[in-house]
Amino acid sequence: MLYIHQYPDWTHFRFDSRKVLNALGEARLQEGKLIGAMETCGFQDLEQELLIQDICSNSAIDGLTLEKGFVSGQVALVQGGNSQSADPAVRIYLGAITKAFNPVTVDRLFAWHASMGQNKVASFRQGPSAVAYGQGEGRLDFDGPNPERLEQEVERYIQWMETSSMDGVIKAAVAHFWFVTLRPFADANGRLARLLTIVALARSEQTTRCQFSLNQAFLECREEYFKILNETQRGNGDLTEWILWFIETMQRAMSSTRERILKEQRKTAFYNRHAGEAFDEKDQKLFAALFAGTLPESFTAKELAAVIGQSHDTALRTIQGLIAKGILKADEKGGRSQRYSMA
Repeated sequence: MLYIHQYPDWTHFRFDSRKVLNALGEARLQEGKLIGAMETCGFQDLEQELLIQDICSNSAIDGLTLEKGFVSGQVALVQGGNSQSADPAVRIYLGAITKAFNPVTVDRLFAWHASMGQNKVASFRQGPSAVAYGQGEGRLDFDGPNPERLEQEVERYIQWMETSSMDGVIKAAVAHFWFVTLRPFADANGRLARLLTIVALARSEQTTRCQFSLNQAFLECREEYFKILNETQRGNGDLTEWILWFIETMQRAMSSTRERILKEQRKTAFYNRHAGEAFDEKDQKLFAALFAGTLPESFTAKELAAVIGQSHDTALRTIQGLIAKGILKADEKGGRSQRYSMA
């Protein structure tokens, strides 16, 4: 069996236009609504959270752990004008997004790789690029093009990135697949491919802000992500299934952001509605846990007790006090497992 890059015309990618454009139409509608909501409501804190999540997830997909607290501090350094003191990987990631409209060049790729990979030499890999995902019967193997092809192949890739008029979302999917198939460096190719994907989407959306975490969506279905990439790399140039999967995953990422926006809107509406009312510390902890999702929307007194660090009886008194104020209500099912929720 040949890998896709072993065909003479391997970069003449094909896809089923009808299927892809139908999926794309739904994604574009969802994308427009999301961007409008983010701009109208001004969720700067949420954008910051999504950005940090995206950076951490990009590394986590490759099995590398970045602590959110650390990344948050590094992002603050860069945004505060102290970028030279920040971690190179975080600095480069932010720079790629905020300067998404700057041309992608070989030197820029070398700089990105130096920040993420172990080899800091500005050159493409000099040896084979065998990679395997998983073990046993589920093991997925792939090997990129021979090193002597890489300079020309990367030049072709960059030329396409800068001149192709392909729809931005489809282009992001193709850019991702193309780069991770080239595997031009000895390591960090997946992280770089995902960074190039973010650049392509930023250009498509005409924004340098983080509206959703695509990398988190990739991470949540990591095995499926590797599997469909591998299957497509073993194909003959038809990217239909990969592009459809990419669009579907992007939609999941946008849906996740929409849910977070709705929570923020409910939280704001709640506090506006009850402005001026006196709530004690236990009440405040209950509200914070509900809006953060650490307490289920329908919860028991036992679950609340664990969250606020109080006894079952104290939690029950807190619930009863908020029921009296019309803020909580007892759900229909009673008994020892009685659950409560917002009125």
